[in-house]
Amino acid sequence: MGTTSLKKIGEVAALLGTTPRTLRFYEEENLVAARRTAGGTRLYSEEDISRFRVILKLAYAGVPLSLIKELATAREKCPSGKQASHDVHTVLKSLQQQLQEQARALATLQEDLSNAAKTVEGCFECDNPPTRRGCPECPINKSLESSEILRLIWEQDLSQ
Repeated sequence: MGTTSLKKIGEVAALLGTTPRTLRFYEEENLVAARRTAGGTRLYSEEDISRFRVILKLAYAGVPLSLIKELATAREKCPSGKQASHDVHTVLKSLQQQLQEQARALATLQEDLSNAAKTVEGCFECDNPPTRRGCPECPINKSLESSEILRLIWEQDLSQ
């Protein structure tokens, strides 16, 4: 592979919508190995960029670095394809379960956000101060028990 097909770290970062520091971090974690010029400039192949892309995708999805590392290194730690396939399968199933749990949590959060937005719409024309004392009949105040988001939005009740 000629160096013309290799990209510098800044180019890769721009291509992936991240920072060079983020890419160096994943390199420091031994998830991607850069080639270096005589002057020390990092160079990455299309394969390296693909690795970074999936690492960033998993990290963005909230997958812990330890699980990303486990997935990235599972095959190389095994003496046979049989063991490697079983180990990788176990990691993939664990990742799948984690993402399903996360998806359920996100769906619940999305529903709470939607309900909170509808409740807040009831205050669009309100001229009262947006406090418990200033608007004791506020729809937000009345919906606090059913929404975690509204509990965050509404001021803390320090009178208790």
